[in-house]
Amino acid sequence: MKQNSAAKTRTGNPASQPVPQIDGLESLHGWRRLHIRLTILYGGVTLLVLALLATSVFIHGMRSELVSLQQRLLATVESLASSTDGEAIAALPGEAKNWTSLHHALFHRFRVVANADRQVQSIYMLKPTQEPTTLRFLVDYVKKGSRGKPGDRYDAANVPLMLTGFDRPVVEDQPVSDLFGITLSAYAPVKTSSGRSVAVVGVDVNASSLTEIRNGVLLRAAISFGLALILLAIVATLIARNLRRSFDSIIGASSAISRGDLSARIRLQRSDEFGVMSQHLDQMAELLQDREFVRETFGRYLSSKIAREVLSQTSGISLGGEERVVTVLFSDLRGYSTISEQLSPTQVVTMLNQYLGAMNEIIDRQGGCVIEFVGDAIFAVFGAPQYMHYHAESAMRSAMAMRQRLKQLNGEWQKTGVARRWEEIGMSDIGMRIGIHSGQVIAGNLGGETRIKYSVIGDTVNVASRLESLNKEFGSEILISGDVYLQLPQDLMETFVDVGSHPVKGREQPVKIYAMLG
Repeated sequence: MKQNSAAKTRTGNPASQPVPQIDGLESLHGWRRLHIRLTILYGGVTLLVLALLATSVFIHGMRSELVSLQQRLLATVESLASSTDGEAIAALPGEAKNWTSLHHALFHRFRVVANADRQVQSIYMLKPTQEPTTLRFLVDYVKKGSRGKPGDRYDAANVPLMLTGFDRPVVEDQPVSDLFGITLSAYAPVKTSSGRSVAVVGVDVNASSLTEIRNGVLLRAAISFGLALILLAIVATLIARNLRRSFDSIIGASSAISRGDLSARIRLQRSDEFGVMSQHLDQMAELLQDREFVRETFGRYLSSKIAREVLSQTSGISLGGEERVVTVLFSDLRGYSTISEQLSPTQVVTMLNQYLGAMNEIIDRQGGCVIEFVGDAIFAVFGAPQYMHYHAESAMRSAMAMRQRLKQLNGEWQKTGVARRWEEIGMSDIGMRIGIHSGQVIAGNLGGETRIKYSVIGDTVNVASRLESLNKEFGSEILISGDVYLQLPQDLMETFVDVGSHPVKGREQPVKIYAMLG
């Protein structure tokens, strides 16, 4: 087949060569399918989590409802107790069975408060007797059921919290049973102006109200669990179906590649791990087709942009170039020779790699291409090998970012102690000089049959290099030519000052120069 012949020629690995047979999708059934196992596993775990969550919701819901009820009971009983005239209550004999105007007023008030809260079953007031655990009813309002009459005795021996209510407001944690039923109660003391406790007010909630609260919380938890379960089933089904399609595509394409069909591609349009895997497998297939071509050319180039440009020339590499209008940037470290004398070779290499790596990253980010590193010097071009419309602006923004990054590196070198070596000779930090010029160049491949390099040559390169050196005379860090200045946006123009026209070595006409402020 033609495809197999091409694969043999370009990869050096004949497609007709026998390859091990691998089981396909048809051999995977039921539990052996990963998407089924993942769905069952994660579905089961999620179901367990949901069950625990529903239980937790019920427990916390009951606790929250109980606390809310207790707080409401306390607020009610405290309000009733604090607004009751203690002196008037103290004047009433506890054993008196006749109703007075005070009895009627209290009964009416208790009825109004009880009817305002659906869950309140009864409100009452008890006075102490000579016996520590025996009390007498003063007033008792009950919505339904029997009520205590004025003067009736009440044995509080089994309700110790009621007796505590003579000292301070309290509320029960659990329902308590007495002659009037099972209730949850709160108590508060009625005191005279001198602070003497003369009675206790109690507010009861019937156990049926607690059951109603529990049933309501249970219903909400059950509904939440049911909805979550339905949602889980829908999501699990969609995920399983989605995983299966992705697995089928990846396994199908990878099986074809393993059989020697290097034209197979997955091309999954996904932004997750499957999408990344798809891209990597597709890239692997492309690299397998071109690996001999890559081996012959990749070692000649250092810049990834140059390598991609060359690899796109599938018809072959030729020496020569083309005219391009570009912006060239030259940078150099100030006092590098002096600094390198103060450091060991290992320290010099480490520091230089940090610097060059950081600067190269900035230039790449702005779309530039590093042509060459010469010691600490950087030669970069914007607009070649890939065309750029705003190459002057990109070069200028790279220069500003490079200067800022060098300040950060100085801080890092101070922290590691490396800067101490040049600070000892009077240098506070390491600075840089940058020269930028725009113009026409020849961009292309230079060299011979066995070794070539991509570069740009022309007067533009020379001027940029001279501008970098002129920083020494002006005491500046960044110098640009008028050709660059005229291409900059207004915000960048405002950062430069005109320093006039100056002669440049190797050029008859002077060059208009601008220096960056600060």
